[in-house]
Amino acid sequence: MKLPLGDEFDSFDDPVDLTGVDTSAIDWTRVRRSAYVIQQSITYQYDGPVHRLRQRLVVQPREHHGDQRRVSRRVEVVDATAKRVRAAPDAFGNHVVDIEVPYVAEQVTFLSSSVVERRSDQQHLAAGSLLHDRRLLDTTPLTAADGDLDALINDLRDTRLQGSELALAACHRVYQLMTYAHDVTTVRTTATEAFAKRTGVCQDFAHVLLAITRGLGLPSRYVSGQLLGSGGSHAWVEVLVPDGAGHARVMALDPTHGCSVGMTYLTVAVGRDYADVAPVSGSYVAPHAGTLTMRKRVSLMRIDNDEGEDKLVS
Repeated sequence: MKLPLGDEFDSFDDPVDLTGVDTSAIDWTRVRRSAYVIQQSITYQYDGPVHRLRQRLVVQPREHHGDQRRVSRRVEVVDATAKRVRAAPDAFGNHVVDIEVPYVAEQVTFLSSSVVERRSDQQHLAAGSLLHDRRLLDTTPLTAADGDLDALINDLRDTRLQGSELALAACHRVYQLMTYAHDVTTVRTTATEAFAKRTGVCQDFAHVLLAITRGLGLPSRYVSGQLLGSGGSHAWVEVLVPDGAGHARVMALDPTHGCSVGMTYLTVAVGRDYADVAPVSGSYVAPHAGTLTMRKRVSLMRIDNDEGEDKLVS
């Protein structure tokens, strides 16, 4: 089960992972260190040639985030020749890859591979200044509250709970009131619209929780990432509360499952809402449309407990 961290991977067809392990059978409370590989294939197919393609990818994890560390990363362009591939952090510290492709005949594929590790013995602290960051306190078009959401905010305020207890209560309330369902919302659906339907996907659950926590005066941010075993991308919320020593303690809450985030969650990016962390976006010049196909795999590479053992499967 133990593999050297930092190994590179040649292709999707030659993975180095623990696919034979049932991750649901792992006792994650005993895991002290874990490592994962995130592999993704993003393909655009067009009805004819396109010119001046500009692609923005937010699919590779941040260099550091709490106890999570990115060990290695790689991006490859297939079926077309890139003029420029540039990686840089955005205003939130997210890892953004910008790619320019002058010409695509019919198809272009972007292959991304990242290796990350997590440690359970590291508390997630952030700069105390973030407690007053207006980006985390102000609503956005996707997270504005009105009507029923305002009523729920007032109900939670009346509980007299504070800080982390209030944030956790808000998370549980969203989980209790909403039902997970595909194909009823889009990436443009607002928190108010999703809550009116009492349904949506993880992105909607996160937006609803953000509307509530920000309405309660709790600095909060949207998180995009991966949940091991879920089969796709996931979204949750981080709420920042004072730690009593001048820092902000980061609480990661998953309203879709009504729980705190654990070792099976991998953070890719954070922002005010989904619009800040959309995994793919871009533009091109052509009179015809394109079709997007995405494949993704998150594989467990290594797990250790505090005795250095790897037999954590019950």
